[in-house]
Amino acid sequence: MKQFFTGKKWLVAVLILVVGGVVWAFRDHKNAGGLDRYFVTRPVVRGDLEKKVTATGRLKALKTVHVGAQVSGIITEVRAEFNSRVHKGDILAQIDPAIYRAQVLEARSNLQKIRTQIILDRLALKRDKDLFKKHIIAQNVFDQDQGKLSMDLANQDELTAELSLANANLRYTTIRSPIDGIVISRQVQVGQTVTAAFQTPKLFTIAQDLSEMRLDTRVSESDIGDVSKGQRVTFRVPAYPSRIFSGQVIMVRVHPKTVSHVVTYDVVSRVSNPDLALKPGMTALVTLHVGILRGVTLIPNGALVFRPSEKFLKSVDLSAYRHKTLVFRIAGNRLIPVPVETGATDGRVSVDLSGKLHPGDRVIVRDRLGNDRESHGGFM
Repeated sequence: MKQFFTGKKWLVAVLILVVGGVVWAFRDHKNAGGLDRYFVTRPVVRGDLEKKVTATGRLKALKTVHVGAQVSGIITEVRAEFNSRVHKGDILAQIDPAIYRAQVLEARSNLQKIRTQIILDRLALKRDKDLFKKHIIAQNVFDQDQGKLSMDLANQDELTAELSLANANLRYTTIRSPIDGIVISRQVQVGQTVTAAFQTPKLFTIAQDLSEMRLDTRVSESDIGDVSKGQRVTFRVPAYPSRIFSGQVIMVRVHPKTVSHVVTYDVVSRVSNPDLALKPGMTALVTLHVGILRGVTLIPNGALVFRPSEKFLKSVDLSAYRHKTLVFRIAGNRLIPVPVETGATDGRVSVDLSGKLHPGDRVIVRDRLGNDRESHGGFM
């Protein structure tokens, strides 16, 4: 019996040792994972980054002409409609020419009268010249005849100009297209009275060629230094969200525009539109490809915005990092904040300018539950 109890004690002791070993091994495995169990990390890498500038833009026709009326009157005919293709010289509309025809006839009649008067003046001057030589008339009579001829010649020039003006106004009653293109706007109806007294009314807008278009992009002053003529441009429009269009920068305008204290500059790009899918006035989300940085240290953008919850920051004093961009590394059972300074980005990764991170370092981009409700974009 004593032997039996002795063997039983040994059995209990072995069981205790086994259970203790399992518990210890489990705890050791749990500790081995450390904080890696709670967070997803990504490595810092060295590589190339394509520098991009994003902005919004608006599509326009490469060349747009506003056609107006230089004379006033009632519109009697409209020949061009929206989307009409027109050629240079085609009639777009007609203003009632009756008044202007009458003005031409009046100016022509006045000119004919003065020409007749000049003929009579010259005959009188020739006759008076002979009489003056024979001392039949006085010097002042002869001088008056010469002066009258000179005055009538000046009046002839004036009336000739009036006739030219009347003919021009008559021609302006027929409104013609100044270029080949497509009518994208019509703002006139038959029977409408147009008045050109103070400013030229805009009746039609004609786009010269929509197979090539212009993209006007407003770029902020902080990014304009990287933009130059000849760079590649890609963009999307809401009408075709899955399609990427491309173009090329043709001009960076130096004239600034300030809206709500934000200074921007216009960047003009030429865009090919062979299928006419793009239309004037469309809004575009534009990406300007401004260069490539080679062999730089790259940080995942997720690490720049991730902030762990308070329970993981008990041993971390963040007051020393106010107004700084932080990323977090795991060291055993601790989170280590690393202040960084970022440069160019492509939307996925950013260049690290601080030199505090090295290729192979792993930084936290999110927790494993995907719960970033306590995350913040920065420290104030």
